[in-house]
Amino acid sequence: MKTLSVIVLLLIAAFSFGQTEPFTIEAYKQFLQSHQDMTTGEVFALHPAGTFLSKTPVVSTNPLYLDSITLKYNLTSDEQTLIREHGFMVTESRACSTFAQAYLDIWHKDLPVFVTTDALLHALHASYDAILKQVEISVLIPKLDSLLEELHVQVQTLDSVYGGNASMEQKLKDVDVYLTIAKSLLRGNAQPYYSDNSAELSTVLDLIRDENVVDYPLFASEERTIDFSQFKVRGHYTDASYPELARYFKAMMWLGRTEIYLIPPETLGPKPTPEDVQRQIIDAALLVEAAARANAFPLYAQIDSIIQFFVGESDNVTLPNMQQLLSAVAIPSADELLDTNLVKEFQDTLITKSYAFQRILSQILFNDPMNPDSIRPASAFMLFGQRFIIDSYITGQVVYDKIVYQGTRITRLLPSTLDVLFALGNDAAAQLLQSELVTYHYGSNLSAARYLVDAYDSTFWQSSLFNLWLNCIRAMNPPPVRDSLPAFMQTAAWWQEKMNTQLSSWTELRHDNLLYAKQSYTGGIECSYPYGYVEPVPAFYEAVKMFARIAEQYFQQMPFTSSYFKSRVVNYFRELKTTAGMLGTIAEKEIHGVALSEDEGKFLKKMLYLAGVCGPEYTGWYYKLYYTGDESFFKKDYLVADIHTTPTDEFGNMVGWVKHAGTGPINLGVFVARHPSGQDIAYVGATMSYREFMTENFLRLSDEEWKNTYLFSSTRPSFVNLYLADSNGNVKGSGTNLFMSPAGVKPPASLPETFTLEQNYPNPFNAGTLIGFKIPLAAKVNDVELAIYSMNGQLIRTLFKNTVPGGTYVFRWDGKDNNTKEVATGAYIYELRVGERVEAKKMMLMK
Repeated sequence: MKTLSVIVLLLIAAFSFGQTEPFTIEAYKQFLQSHQDMTTGEVFALHPAGTFLSKTPVVSTNPLYLDSITLKYNLTSDEQTLIREHGFMVTESRACSTFAQAYLDIWHKDLPVFVTTDALLHALHASYDAILKQVEISVLIPKLDSLLEELHVQVQTLDSVYGGNASMEQKLKDVDVYLTIAKSLLRGNAQPYYSDNSAELSTVLDLIRDENVVDYPLFASEERTIDFSQFKVRGHYTDASYPELARYFKAMMWLGRTEIYLIPPETLGPKPTPEDVQRQIIDAALLVEAAARANAFPLYAQIDSIIQFFVGESDNVTLPNMQQLLSAVAIPSADELLDTNLVKEFQDTLITKSYAFQRILSQILFNDPMNPDSIRPASAFMLFGQRFIIDSYITGQVVYDKIVYQGTRITRLLPSTLDVLFALGNDAAAQLLQSELVTYHYGSNLSAARYLVDAYDSTFWQSSLFNLWLNCIRAMNPPPVRDSLPAFMQTAAWWQEKMNTQLSSWTELRHDNLLYAKQSYTGGIECSYPYGYVEPVPAFYEAVKMFARIAEQYFQQMPFTSSYFKSRVVNYFRELKTTAGMLGTIAEKEIHGVALSEDEGKFLKKMLYLAGVCGPEYTGWYYKLYYTGDESFFKKDYLVADIHTTPTDEFGNMVGWVKHAGTGPINLGVFVARHPSGQDIAYVGATMSYREFMTENFLRLSDEEWKNTYLFSSTRPSFVNLYLADSNGNVKGSGTNLFMSPAGVKPPASLPETFTLEQNYPNPFNAGTLIGFKIPLAAKVNDVELAIYSMNGQLIRTLFKNTVPGGTYVFRWDGKDNNTKEVATGAYIYELRVGERVEAKKMMLMK
């Protein structure tokens, strides 16, 4: 078909894309109903990843530079064997403290460089963390201090309005306690308006300092279990140079986790009385009234919008939500809620709202294993509630008490981080979860979580920097078509290594957002890089580019007190956007065997280099991806995040298990890839190391404790054993692996049984996208046409028009029309006609 730049592949391997139909509650209910008690095999069939090669299909006998790498790094025989078997290997025997150390060592040794996605993601983490910290210090902390002061001043006004009503006295004191504790945590000390609140203030502040799990009657006559261990300062908030960060952490933890009940939780054990709930509803109404009297809603919105852009929306009833509810029920003043009939009307109205109930079970609630009613969190008001994050929702859905198999609740107490990867679209992760799926029968839960994640469109994935980062991680999922990838990328070893990358970056993401993300329960000589190779995952670089573009646009319009700070942040994301675009272009060329331009070759060689004359001063495009320069570039950044809490064991004994994800030393790896000239070249690159650890008694680890003590006791998941050499350069023992087929042997055919038009991949896309469809073999020969249309129905491109037999097909669209002219950014329709049958889907082109 003339010079159409279309890749046409008749695939024998299974081909699967995510759900793309509009999400509806009814469709979700039907999915749940039809997918009860799923077996492990049914999970694999619903989301097939196919098989991966056990060894690389093409083994070069003498890749260029491999002899130099072997000599300069003194590779062991086991390390060399791993390279021969998989086309790459990673080793703990060449551990480095930082990516800077790793890549400078490669540069000084004059070896070809492999630019890993790990390196880019780590730079993104370091810069995101530094920018968030700077925004907190210069913007959020001063604004929060002003807001709390404005609200607290209104306690006196509220007292003048309601103080004469004895029934309102306790509620007024509750508001005073709530705001005074927040101010005291933020400033170091604060005085209550009501002097007789001093005793309770002292008690609660002592509980916060002790960091234990206790039963305490907060704003109530009945006790509730409160996890004060969450107040332990961790993450970047332990920076001794900025003590205000630790105070801010505790203040926001108080405002983000202290639930003011509007509807009580469904749980076994003591429940708040109707009177206690009524009391707290009035507390929330008084806080709304204080905000209105102080005209504090604009200041509140400024704080909330910044946090929402970084992390996402709150998982609770917010201040504006509460104001709207009171208006909907026509309640002009808080004392009207002393009428229990009005309280009932308020609650009935609340139940109809989408924000009524928390989506993450983040407080400690208990349920009886024989009780058929599931735990339901309270509907609660919080001033700055912690944010709903989809990965925490996932881990909360695959543990007790959410799992029901054949009518029985299954006691799975801890999630696997691989659950997160599968729900985020990594079908292969299910293969590594096989033993857990068989043991705990939670295939229906995991598939339901995946259904919900697949239902999100691009609006969700672009709604916050947190989600944009998750989208970068999703872009590294194994594509359904792997035959055209470089040899080493067709192996099980490679995709297990990418899971290590995904989990390491996810750990950094959770670490950087510990405060806001809601946790689930349960020199000398001239050196060079003679060659460079970019890890060829174009969709990943496109996702990073989108992250940078959206961040640049947001910070461009965000008001800053310092124009210098603003220009630095905006310029950083502009630089990241440009770099990601260049890396994506190079990755596309590598996949298709196209020679790089002279400028692209120079770009790779300028990854890092020495610029100083009177001392070691390094620069290069990779160095510039670190927002704070030397401070983070040379920082030994081993970090930890607590990701899930299990209060009790299966017998109901309080154990306080806290699951942690962490990162350790940077590992060097050797990767053999084919140069466009046809020559195989060995490259050296750096990767992260993902680790896991569990503590007891609600112990939550800081980065300092992790680096100095617990890192050495942590473990790496066994799936890394396939490609990883240990600290002595020896192969590791056996571990859990993906489903594999021998090199050179095609996996069993997956024959289409129904007509299917798949969602394009990647989507959104930039340089190109794949469109797949299936025609049943029983359909025999068909007249097939695949075309691209604008949203107003104008024909843009005919990708394929011919007669074909039943089978599975994939075409590539390069974003050009029938005249080979590039089309504009926007939404497009692709339509498949098979005989008289017509199907169409939407896709998004972003430049």
